[in-house]
Amino acid sequence: MRILSFKKEKWDKKFLIAFLITLVCSIICGIVLFKPVTVNFYFIDFAEEYVFNVFNFDNSSIFLSHFLSDILYFYIFFFLCYFTRFKYLTLVFLYIRGLFFGIYVSILIVVSSVGGILVAVIVFIPSTLISVAVCFFISDFCRCIDKKIVFFVPAVLALIDGLILIFLINVVFRVIIIIV
Repeated sequence: MRILSFKKEKWDKKFLIAFLITLVCSIICGIVLFKPVTVNFYFIDFAEEYVFNVFNFDNSSIFLSHFLSDILYFYIFFFLCYFTRFKYLTLVFLYIRGLFFGIYVSILIVVSSVGGILVAVIVFIPSTLISVAVCFFISDFCRCIDKKIVFFVPAVLALIDGLILIFLINVVFRVIIIIV
């Protein structure tokens, strides 16, 4: 069990508060930017394809896009926090991620009607919030992990986050659709 050992380290409360404030502000900005973004067909196509893939339980395209974006963000957070002392620089990337999250949630809810609301509430919002929580974990506790496995931790966490997304689609969403 020595490989999976963590050093005792306290949470950085200032960073947690800054992290939450940045996330809330970026989500609000994403919701406000919803109207100007609706002229861009990429966002609308993404929302329609996402809803279509969730309702058809097509896991491969959703898993791949979610996994690749998680790998990118997790390694950015990891490299910034592990090799530098600029942990607060990750808030810029969190702001960008929260901005797109707010835009996509607004488009899923407004453009895709009832199916979009179900997909946003049951699948998209929980999976993205879990991913953001993992980003906080990586940025705050990456220095505590044993040096032998530290470089594989973001990839493993991205895989676990992708499996949680698949669980949300195939188990939770299916059960709720069958009940409704």
